[in-house]
Amino acid sequence: MEEEYIENDNFTLSEEINGPLLAAVIAVEMVAGLIANIFVLALSCFHCEIYKKPSTVFLTNMLVANLIMIVVVMPVPIATCVSGEWIFGSTVSSKLASCEAMGTLFAWSTLIATESLVLLSFDRFFFIVKAGKYNEHMTVKKALIIVVASWILATILVSPPQYGFGGFNFAESYGLCGPSFRSVGFSVYGSVIIGSLIISIVV
Repeated sequence: MEEEYIENDNFTLSEEINGPLLAAVIAVEMVAGLIANIFVLALSCFHCEIYKKPSTVFLTNMLVANLIMIVVVMPVPIATCVSGEWIFGSTVSSKLASCEAMGTLFAWSTLIATESLVLLSFDRFFFIVKAGKYNEHMTVKKALIIVVASWILATILVSPPQYGFGGFNFAESYGLCGPSFRSVGFSVYGSVIIGSLIISIVV
């Protein structure tokens, strides 16, 4: 059962990959992203008045999503690339469990980050195209509701592997686990969810 659930369960980095070099590149990206996002978030926090604007809610959401990805997810491939293998677990079963957990977290944080960027872009588009009606239709309360809904949507979208729709895959090219969706059922399921989101935004 476990072998069917986790692909590439040898948990080793590809021999074609220069692990230490890749780890260094990811580390530089992580540090740069950490500094930039914390700096912008700190500026936002020091100016409390701007939190009365919906756009700041969407911006803060994006910064928090980025920080989750940077702080929680990015150190994992760094450790894997340095060691050349998945080090989170001493037994096969524990490695499978940690791979599943990290795969879910990776997919969830990626979706959150993507959705946050989409929401911020949509907010700016709405502000420019419907400038006269923006303040009437977009409030801080509505912005918070939209942000919470996006986090719930991301949680729903990454849950199918827990119910048998797909599995998890260890990516030997960069040393991180992620979900692997291959079933037709999940494709239909994902299309319905994403389609509903698009329709709700348009309406």
